[in-house]
Amino acid sequence: MNGFSLDGKLFKGLTKAGDFIILAVITFVFCLPVVTIGAAITAAFYSGIKLVRDEEGYVHKDFWKSFKMNFVQGILIELIHVIIGLLLYIDLRASVQWGLVQGSQIGVIFVFVVIGVMAIWVAVMLYSFAMLSRYDNNVIVTLKNSLIVSVHHLPQTIIMLIATVGLVYFSCIYFTAFIVTIPLILYVDSYIFSSIFKKLEKDMVKKDEPEVIGDRESEDIIEDTTDDKE
Repeated sequence: MNGFSLDGKLFKGLTKAGDFIILAVITFVFCLPVVTIGAAITAAFYSGIKLVRDEEGYVHKDFWKSFKMNFVQGILIELIHVIIGLLLYIDLRASVQWGLVQGSQIGVIFVFVVIGVMAIWVAVMLYSFAMLSRYDNNVIVTLKNSLIVSVHHLPQTIIMLIATVGLVYFSCIYFTAFIVTIPLILYVDSYIFSSIFKKLEKDMVKKDEPEVIGDRESEDIIEDTTDDKE
């Protein structure tokens, strides 16, 4: 019966699931103006990582705190990703026309190349909003670090891409599934980002303590201007 108590695992699990549903609703509402999507996703990752780590706080307060703090940079990063996405979409249409319609083998190769680049773009987009929520860097450094970290943690990146893109695609087919898929996406992505950031921050602490010599080389991939947003 301990599982049904206020301190039980079942109760805690249901509470966390409810928090992620609330977070998904708040994120959806703040994404409605469209131009605020970047800041809203950044705030969602900030709140989601805190939920995953069982850190004390209120979902709506954590969300609003990050949304205000990263509003400008979130919009700038969003605009950059929109421009890149439009260019990739134009390239994909041209490649499909060249390869699949006109029957060019080189065109078919370009189709797969563009799809691969689009996968990298989606990964960097997810990482850039998550890193913006956690670290204090300018836009260029955030994008550069996002690319480096996404490649350095490739297995986690692939899992996150499959989960995110797969759930979004499923939701586009069954629209009502969004009530479940959006919270699930936020949970999976926040969980992966939490583990990655925890490892990075641990390695950065080791780097700042030369007297502590580890068995492996430190992951010196985040610029020195990176600071925790807490």
